[in-house]
Amino acid sequence: MRGLVVGGALVAVTVLAGCSGQPGAAALVDGTAISVADVQTATTELAPLYQGVTPAAVLQVLVHERATTAVASEQGVGVNDQQAADALNAIGAQLPAVGERTYSAPTLAVERYLMANTLLQGLETADAIGTELQERIAAQKVEISPRFGTLADGATITDTVHPWLVAPTAG
Repeated sequence: MRGLVVGGALVAVTVLAGCSGQPGAAALVDGTAISVADVQTATTELAPLYQGVTPAAVLQVLVHERATTAVASEQGVGVNDQQAADALNAIGAQLPAVGERTYSAPTLAVERYLMANTLLQGLETADAIGTELQERIAAQKVEISPRFGTLADGATITDTVHPWLVAPTAG
């Protein structure tokens, strides 16, 4: 019995710590970790610029970013860090509380993804490219930390439902 309790505790610690025994990992994509710190940093830096920024949404973008930016580069519409930083600073310039800043690598990755995705959608062959991109994303080996949600349909991160948590009621 004691072995079951200890074993159960080890499983719980592993699940809570991250992905595949990698503490601090929000996700693993083809063996490469996306850290919880990167997700938190990008979420914090992007929140003043974009409405509705959530850690799960940022993580989903970071999971898809490498495939999306690779396809964009192959199609001749790649986006570099400077272009991403310039775009973020252009948005920030319109918001007095934000202004111009230096952004972290994960934040630049999110913006590169957003820009690349928009550019890919504008190409004449967007439908075929979209199909290829979906196939590449589906082919990735992705593990998501339960803290951030679960991977549905091989590409979308959905919120984890904890039946023991009860939503507060208004009133």
